[in-house]
Amino acid sequence: MRILLTYLLLFNIFGLVGQKTSVSLTPETIKVGEGVKLIYTVELPIDAAYKYIPFGTTLPSRKRAENASLSYENSTDVEQISTFKDTIYKKGQQKIWKGIYEITGWNEGNYIISGSKIIVNDSTIHFPDAFLSIQLVKAEKDKDIYDIEESYAELPPEPNKILAFVKSNLKWIVLALILLVIALFVYLRNKKASSIQPVEEMSLKERALMAIDLLEKERLWEKGRLKEHYIELSFILRSYLSSRYDLNLLENTTKDAQFLLGHKGLHSETIKVIGLVLSQSDLVKFAKSSPEEVEVLKISQLVRQVIAETSPIEFENVE
Repeated sequence: MRILLTYLLLFNIFGLVGQKTSVSLTPETIKVGEGVKLIYTVELPIDAAYKYIPFGTTLPSRKRAENASLSYENSTDVEQISTFKDTIYKKGQQKIWKGIYEITGWNEGNYIISGSKIIVNDSTIHFPDAFLSIQLVKAEKDKDIYDIEESYAELPPEPNKILAFVKSNLKWIVLALILLVIALFVYLRNKKASSIQPVEEMSLKERALMAIDLLEKERLWEKGRLKEHYIELSFILRSYLSSRYDLNLLENTTKDAQFLLGHKGLHSETIKVIGLVLSQSDLVKFAKSSPEEVEVLKISQLVRQVIAETSPIEFENVE
């Protein structure tokens, strides 16, 4: 659900601007304590500015139960085992950003790793979730099983770092060379081609209102998912205001968000409405408040009101 709403709110439409994201986790099944690479990739315009904040030591993940239901509680079983790395290279008229995590899991089970995000210009792009299955190491006959933290096990000599890097990333080095050749071919072929006319994009206001409409159509409060509804609505409002006023309000408290918006010149009544929406969301998320459907729809309407009041005046058929 979050991927769909975020895509509509913060992304430019796929067919219009051509930004593509992908996530790879190979293999998807590992043993407890075994390392695996989690790789995020996104295509960006050649002149785009971007900002990426890596995950901490523990990656946000949720464990899937045997009945296929997904826990709403974040797990701490999936962790990084080496420093995050990223790289960027040119591909034709675009550039490719790639972020690489080396991760492992410390408990058996099936996990959904929440998608990361990258800020490009004034938009936040979300990557898809990743699936990771972690299995226990099977015991072999006549062999003892030691704890993972056994300190007296003798380690092999440390290999040459450059050679080890080349071996562990050989397929990506080969892929990068292939992409470089393809990019060079496309560039030479299209060097004299006419420039592509820009395609009209949806405005920030239109994307935000569309996201609210889609969220209401889900009617999550009728499915016992009221908390998720308020989380998504709060995310839409915070993301819209962050893009509109060049702020980062996704991690701020309600009071901090009101303070920052006040410095941007928002009307005091508008700031009060924003505080009411975010406070109601906090009550549902943390105090387990259960408002009626009329109140739920009223809060959504208040978010629409804030978006209308803070959006530039639009004129039709003006040349």
